[in-house]
Amino acid sequence: MSYQICELIEVASGKRKADLVLKRAEVVNVLTEEIYKADVAFYRNKIAGVGRYSGIKEIDCSELYAVPGLIDAHCHVEMTMLSLSEFARLVVPRGCTCVVSDPHEIANVLGIEGIKVLSEEAKRNSIRFYFLAPSCVPSSKLETSGAEIGVKEIEDLFDLGAIGLAEVMNYPGVLNCEKNIIEKILISEGKILDGHCPKLRDQALNAYVSAGIMSDHESTDFEEAKEKLRLGMALMIREGSAARNLKNLKKLIPNRKVMLVTDGDRTVVDILKEGYMDYVFRRAVEEGIDELYALQAITINPAEYFRINSGLIAPGRFADVVLLKNLKKFEVEKVFVDGKEPVFEKFEYPEFVKKSVKAGKISPEKIKIERRGLAGIIEVVDGEILTNEVVDFVDGVDVERDIIKVVVVERHGKSGNISVGFVKGFGIKRGALAQTIAHDAHNIVAVGVSDEEICRAVNTLIDLQGGIVVVDGSETLSLPLRIAGLMSDENAEILAEKLLKIDKKIKELGCKLKSPVITLSFIALPVIPKLKITDLGLVDVEKFEVVDVFKSVVN
Repeated sequence: MSYQICELIEVASGKRKADLVLKRAEVVNVLTEEIYKADVAFYRNKIAGVGRYSGIKEIDCSELYAVPGLIDAHCHVEMTMLSLSEFARLVVPRGCTCVVSDPHEIANVLGIEGIKVLSEEAKRNSIRFYFLAPSCVPSSKLETSGAEIGVKEIEDLFDLGAIGLAEVMNYPGVLNCEKNIIEKILISEGKILDGHCPKLRDQALNAYVSAGIMSDHESTDFEEAKEKLRLGMALMIREGSAARNLKNLKKLIPNRKVMLVTDGDRTVVDILKEGYMDYVFRRAVEEGIDELYALQAITINPAEYFRINSGLIAPGRFADVVLLKNLKKFEVEKVFVDGKEPVFEKFEYPEFVKKSVKAGKISPEKIKIERRGLAGIIEVVDGEILTNEVVDFVDGVDVERDIIKVVVVERHGKSGNISVGFVKGFGIKRGALAQTIAHDAHNIVAVGVSDEEICRAVNTLIDLQGGIVVVDGSETLSLPLRIAGLMSDENAEILAEKLLKIDKKIKELGCKLKSPVITLSFIALPVIPKLKITDLGLVDVEKFEVVDVFKSVVN
């Protein structure tokens, strides 16, 4: 029998000295919405008490604020392009001590084995890493992924420690009572069921919520978000590098069912320059949200929703505490995770993780479009992952009208599919961009002006075993992402430098998008309206079916 709880009680009652006491801190209580001076006592990995305490070690915090460690309630670590170790090294010292991850990015490439690798890496670093079992791998029947997560795999992931079922993206499957998704919902009874239902309203939304789905992070419209709150859903407001929804939805705060999240949409460059959840906090304050309400949305609200023993400086909670020099600016002085200063350890990934690109090389003949006529063109929107459909006459690439080619190549060695369409909004005047980051199946996706350059970019990616490639005439610029074709095995600073060079080169091609790599990464996601493209072809998301690029053809 362990007597640690008795020792914790003895420290809390003043009969035993604490391991560490933060003396005379300005304690920010996100539950009662007040700030008061007190000591915070740690014993092992828990907070023993808040009041007056003495400890084996004491730190004078009389000029510092003590706030709970920040929680990102919905993220995909893989999207930062960082290994989990490097991610932790960057975000924990900035005050984010806990993340709730949907690891469906790596799962779409490597299946349950990829999730196991991330989970093992997390154990070696000072970050509280919770994960949910991916519900939609692949995201739908409209793409080819590297693996499938079925009912049996979800049960196995629960045994591995998954705290719930991750975002149920296949909302048409829920509404139509498709057996596969309903079975996943049923075996998740009693656990958290995260949602994903962009633009869903009225009776369809009621039906989705009635299945037991508890949250959504895809709202961009105020009335849509408010309707979801009225039906009892928890709302996650996304504020990342490309998708920024806080300005439209800020009037929903304060609300104890509202959280602020990144959705993994923070680039390594932006993390290094601006921060992670600390950046999200500052953005909320910039939008006029009171500091205590902003803190609630990234501490106690997600902690209570996910039943995590963090998010509040109170006895018995995990000793995840951030000391701040300035509350409004969130200037971090020191961070504690489990009552200790954080440590980070580089992780050696197994070889199978680094050999995930199994596509064959392509040639210009394979991506030719010889028809012309009225076509459905994907129009990307800067700062959004939603796309529009533009119907216009197309006779090949037309840079004057900003119409260029988009290509998706199945890269998992399953089908060998190649699909081709047209896209508007990138502004590229020459060259090509290709990458193995393409949510959610992470096939190779490329856009470009010439077939030869598109092929060279794609084939370079295959040789690299994943990454990002820009081709400009005879010049080829590459950024390898060797971990599942999604994440770098280099340190964050080197990755950021390479990413900046890639971004600069894309802008030289004429691109005006703020985050072209992120925008391109979502062009193949067939669960976000309106028009997308996967290895199976052009997808009308609202119809949830593959459609012909051309609506009418002329000779």
